[in-house]
Amino acid sequence: MRPIDPALVDEVWRETIAYPPGRVDAEAEVFLARQPHVAAFARSATEGRDDTVQKAALGLAFLLFKILERSLGQPFPTVTEARLRQASDAMASRLGHVPEEVAVGRLRSAVDAEHPTLVSHMLSVFYGDDAGHSDYDGDVRASLLLLLRTLSDALDVGPVDA
Repeated sequence: MRPIDPALVDEVWRETIAYPPGRVDAEAEVFLARQPHVAAFARSATEGRDDTVQKAALGLAFLLFKILERSLGQPFPTVTEARLRQASDAMASRLGHVPEEVAVGRLRSAVDAEHPTLVSHMLSVFYGDDAGHSDYDGDVRASLLLLLRTLSDALDVGPVDA
């Protein structure tokens, strides 16, 4: 097993974005077949959002699993719908019954540049900004953060520091 650290995240990211189109499609099909509940969760988490955001959500979920699989040296077991629902319910409970803008603010403040997590590092690599700032809509970024944090909770990799 290889530790998950910034070097691994960066390595997997660079390799993945260098794939030729046919390989991207082939690996995406394998991912969707192996993790159908994760794919459905990513779609539902970005429901009603622009097609670009929905593709980004699936892409980030795919990247997370590529990182985990590289770390493990083998495919990650299929994540059940029940496990995802449990992690989603736990996240909703942590955020409480607060207005969306307050929840978004809480999620934004959870990204601490001085203490990066796997999720925050993935987003900084994806957005191309180590400082945690970007030109993308803050609500979109927060929804992607929520998606990745929920997935990492479902996979029990949330506390892994990058």
